[in-house]
Amino acid sequence: MLKHLFTSSLVVAAFGLTGPQAQIKFKNAFPGITFSKPVYFGQMPGRAGKTFVVLEQHDGRVNVLTQNNGTWTKSTLFEMAVNQANEMGLLGIAFHPDYKNNHKYYITYNTPTDFNDVLEERIADSSLIKDSGTKGRVLLSLVDKYENHNGGTIAFGPKDHYLYYGMGDGGSGGDPDGNGQNKNVLFAKMMRLDVDTKATGKAYGIPSDNPFAGGGGSPEIYAYGLRNPWKWSFDDLTGTLWVGDVGQDATEEVDTLTKGGNYGWNKMEGPSGTNDGSMILPLFSYPHTTGHCVIGGRVYRGNPASKYYGTYFLAEFTDQKFWMMQKDNTGKFVTTDLGATPTQFSSFGVDDAGQIYVTGLYTGIIYVLDDPDLGPSPAGLRSEWTPEKRHGYVTVNRSEPLPAFLFEQADGLDLMSPEGRTLLTITRKTPVLPGSFPAGIYLAKHTGSKSAPRMLLLK
Repeated sequence: MLKHLFTSSLVVAAFGLTGPQAQIKFKNAFPGITFSKPVYFGQMPGRAGKTFVVLEQHDGRVNVLTQNNGTWTKSTLFEMAVNQANEMGLLGIAFHPDYKNNHKYYITYNTPTDFNDVLEERIADSSLIKDSGTKGRVLLSLVDKYENHNGGTIAFGPKDHYLYYGMGDGGSGGDPDGNGQNKNVLFAKMMRLDVDTKATGKAYGIPSDNPFAGGGGSPEIYAYGLRNPWKWSFDDLTGTLWVGDVGQDATEEVDTLTKGGNYGWNKMEGPSGTNDGSMILPLFSYPHTTGHCVIGGRVYRGNPASKYYGTYFLAEFTDQKFWMMQKDNTGKFVTTDLGATPTQFSSFGVDDAGQIYVTGLYTGIIYVLDDPDLGPSPAGLRSEWTPEKRHGYVTVNRSEPLPAFLFEQADGLDLMSPEGRTLLTITRKTPVLPGSFPAGIYLAKHTGSKSAPRMLLLK
């Protein structure tokens, strides 16, 4: 199946590959329930209790998992005919931030009789777990000549609520049409669309701050120079966009995308090639002697007291490896080998408690990371900072003293990065930040305490 997707890439490591360490275990999250080639797992918004969604790539089915009296049952939200060639099929799904009220969700797929890449808007019925049957609205359809490198992951930005769509270079090998560096085509790009408006001649709007909204390239483009961003995700807390970009003959790479960034393909593969000075090097890369297909993962945002808080987990498909990326004391990322995976993982997902799940492409099993320090957030904590409840941040103006309630009965407060690194300690007697301390999102924790930190937004 994903044969070409899994012919990829070179080099070991941006900031070093360490390990192996003790292996994190993987537990079957839904015993007795399996799927056919699952390529997505996530929690459906807007419903009381936990409702999960799983995509089956070649069956073109959107599955829903619901729980009644402790028993999980599987039903179908929607299914359709799709192209079942290797890397094609039903590839991505994203639920509108206001799904509970407008019932809109979005899918990406390849049409059954050709290689075209389609983004479609659909409407669920009042139950939210069944499609309404209303004809979908096609937002975008790209005529494609090849079956491979379709990308297909879509997600709404946790900060801006725009829809992001990762698209591969169009396929074949070596980017024969030069799409990677061509800013006038949508292949090999991360797109950013406003699905709540319509620009002239388009079924969607263009965010006004997109890099080429005013000209110089296709206005949909957010970043470019990607080969095949098969799996990518946002850090729910910081909004950082992490991408696993599948390579060609030598190198697999992981990038964090910035608006307008050029990630080099096809002039570069990983850190090698011809860089004209504008191309951004990967955060982490590895050679084909190590593995052949990177699966972009997720940042752990479950329990803020966990040693893994802020850690990015990712996988290698072909060679069944599992890694984590963490910042060291200097702020550089170190990648650690966590051992082998039980099967070939095709995607990562999270639930609202922050637990991380992975899909086994050929076993059809959904696994949850099984480690005492990777459990869900304490009750009520995660709701303080989820995208839907950003008002839950404690917001403070940097020019003013920190409010007394943050200290409660403590004498000091540690301000930490989202990854849990202590940056500054402030006393109750002098609760004023240095003028040079930057704005941003931090964790605030009582000095010497093991209690969970609070989220702090400094303006």
